[in-house]
Amino acid sequence: MTEVLQIFENWGPWGLLALVVIFILVYPERAERVGGWFLGLFSWSSKGIRHRSIKLKIQGQVNTFARSIDREVTGSMPYNMNLNFVKNIDRSELDPNKKTVIVRMKDRGADDRNIVHSMMVYCPSGVIPQARPYLSDAMNESINVTVTRKFLNYLKNYSALQYLYDDVLPTCAKDIPELDDFCKIFDTLDDNGLFTRVILEELRDYGARVETRYPEESHRAESTNFVNYVYNVATRQTGEESQEIGYLGQHIATAFVFIGTAEHMLKKGPSLYLNHIRKLRDAGFGRAYLAARGGPKGRQEHTLSIDMAERVSYLAEKANLAKRNRAMHYYATTRDGTTRIHILIEMGIILTP
Repeated sequence: MTEVLQIFENWGPWGLLALVVIFILVYPERAERVGGWFLGLFSWSSKGIRHRSIKLKIQGQVNTFARSIDREVTGSMPYNMNLNFVKNIDRSELDPNKKTVIVRMKDRGADDRNIVHSMMVYCPSGVIPQARPYLSDAMNESINVTVTRKFLNYLKNYSALQYLYDDVLPTCAKDIPELDDFCKIFDTLDDNGLFTRVILEELRDYGARVETRYPEESHRAESTNFVNYVYNVATRQTGEESQEIGYLGQHIATAFVFIGTAEHMLKKGPSLYLNHIRKLRDAGFGRAYLAARGGPKGRQEHTLSIDMAERVSYLAEKANLAKRNRAMHYYATTRDGTTRIHILIEMGIILTP
């Protein structure tokens, strides 16, 4: 605050104007939110000002949220929203040149309803759009619902969340009977930290691999089977051996490598996991996620299993088995209700000629 006063004293109103311009250029999403709040003070004066206020506020909130998700998984939510109010129909279209999703939507007359419907209209074009033709109707709509739910929780807008559950979801479920099942699957994966970090990333890449092909039922089946595989992995009991080495489809070839108990680690060391990665390479898998979890949040979080995951990724890269793409640390709630730190290391398997 002292710096702002100093600038105003030295440069007068021009200095303050320069600060405002810099703020708009550096933080456009926040500037939209501030502009929406300011116009909201005068929304009583005309319908046009009210619409402009709502537009700026919602755009700022959506675009800030989209940037946070896209930083986590690049290309998952790459487009801003441009909201316009119309009289008759909700629809969206993508303007790839401006990296914008144009949302045309009826005014519902209440902020909670407008923010829910604007996000539901935005999501089909704004979230992994390249994959949408190759997913089932139920999966597409459940992605829209799950991302909207995450957005409303991000805003802590619980009244809008209740409207989503009470009014929007039942209407969607009438036309898509499988929607409820997919929403529960994605909720579980989101609780495990895998919805954005694995599902959105894999489906994004899946869409890129098949985007020149005509969508067929086999494409929808492959994406559905992959999601079921990740769900089965995420919900398996502790110590339970997975029946599948990974998911090996025509366009998706991904597996998890779980860093196991201390007994396994002490007995065989990293060789156990390196041999597993060799097995994946020989079977034709293209990607593996090394997964481990540490201690409870706020206590001794960094444990032997996380150290082992890091060591395995280093040795796999050194042995030219796989390339380490990125490591993600995050908190997730386990089945016993404990919040623990997790690590997920994405490895690109180097296939032999």
